Amino acid sequence: MEISYYPGCTLTGSARELDESFRAAAGKLGLTLKELPDWTCCGASSAHMVDEFLETALPASDLMLAQQLGLDVVAPCAACHLRLKAAAIKIAQDEQLQAEFPFKGEIKVLSGLEMFADEDRVAKLRELTAKPLQGLRVVPYYGCLAVRPPEIVEPDDPENPMQMDRVLDALGAEVVDWPYKTDCCGGSLALTRTDMVLKLSRKLLDMAKLVEADAMVTFCPMCQANLDTRQEDISRETGSLYQIPVLYVTELMGVAFKDLRVRTWFGKHMVSPEKLLASKGLI
Repeated sequence: MEISYYPGCTLTGSARELDESFRAAAGKLGLTLKELPDWTCCGASSAHMVDEFLETALPASDLMLAQQLGLDVVAPCAACHLRLKAAAIKIAQDEQLQAEFPFKGEIKVLSGLEMFADEDRVAKLRELTAKPLQGLRVVPYYGCLAVRPPEIVEPDDPENPMQMDRVLDALGAEVVDWPYKTDCCGGSLALTRTDMVLKLSRKLLDMAKLVEADAMVTFCPMCQANLDTRQEDISRETGSLYQIPVLYVTELMGVAFKDLRVRTWFGKHMVSPEKLLASKGLI
């Protein structure tokens, strides 16, 4: 099955491990990703705050590319997915925008979770798992943009989403229930309000520790960056040691599939998951 692929800026830079592990997992499932030719930035996370036209124009150009391919498009980054879906909805409701951007809305805009959490693919994940993640206690962290605004993102449940839970369960991990799976980590405030990011991220990390999770798992590059890179600062500020690995769910797919590239992906993390996974006999 072919799906058009929109990596977006972050997956070609700071979240390259998400791009690589996403492509690897898709290939394992028999999905052919056709990267949009000459794609452009979707405008996340600032265009919709500063320019109403660019808010739609930037992602519209990428939607038009997917339309030309005639394939549903998947955007692994939560922010990119939101911007593409928001543009598709706005164009459908505005005749002037339709004249400017003749996107017909006949193709679907999928999140990474949607693509993998399809019932048949979850069953396939279970079948393909060569190294079940037994003994690994994880908390799924969806963050804000995977579920909000619900009228645009259309999650399975905006308060208690279960798509990632099902994927992790299929991989054999112990999915720990916790109350913060959709709370905010501070998002794009990392530079402008670092104090806020430290406060919000610490709250999430504290709860992960309280429920005795071995690791946090996410699909959002912004969430992963905040939670992974800020632990040293939080440790220094509090005097307590924070060393909780924050993994992409597709990296854990790689572990379950015994993909030899996983150590390369883990090398990009500030808090390396290698010691944890080795202690569980998973790598």
